[in-house]
Amino acid sequence: MGHSKASKANTHARLVETAAARFKERGVDGISLADLMKELQLTHGGFYKHFESRDELVTEALELALAQSEQAMRQRLGQGDAADLAGFVDFYLGEAHRDSRADGCAVAALAGDAARKGTRVQAQFRGQIERNLKLLSKVLETSKGHDDGRARAVQLLSELYGALTMARAVGESPLSREILKTVRERILKAPPGSKARGQRGGKQGTSEQKGT
Repeated sequence: MGHSKASKANTHARLVETAAARFKERGVDGISLADLMKELQLTHGGFYKHFESRDELVTEALELALAQSEQAMRQRLGQGDAADLAGFVDFYLGEAHRDSRADGCAVAALAGDAARKGTRVQAQFRGQIERNLKLLSKVLETSKGHDDGRARAVQLLSELYGALTMARAVGESPLSREILKTVRERILKAPPGSKARGQRGGKQGTSEQKGT
């Protein structure tokens, strides 16, 4: 690849990566093309050397954001006997993940946008959530020895996405911390599908940066 082509490819990648992070922070419609290009110290007109439209950028940025989240989820969960479901839940419902939108879960950050967008965006999210469910189902079936992994994965992901979204919606506050702590403890004490679910509290876990 020549220097000019390599430079263009690098700029293209920076555009997509920055857009993915800003969309997660502010929503798909929360940043203008002018502001995005200004952040990258590029001219507004230069955008059209890389994309035919804003919708094209949105598609690529969402694909990247979702793929990054899936990769993070795989790394945190692990595989087979080495799977760490408790560690994943502990991280996901931690305050650091709540506060780290740009590096955090794309599904929780952008599900509301997807619901208001067209079928193309919804198809992207549908495909990613299906992949997340497949991954989590396998972990649940392997680590817990149950054959209802799919249903339990649907329940668990819904709780994780919902709790994180609620905790962010009310801002940094006692209620936000209560939501994270309560849901985290209930899940860790009684995994999805357990008859004992919701009967006892649990030990609060730790949090780190970067999410799924």
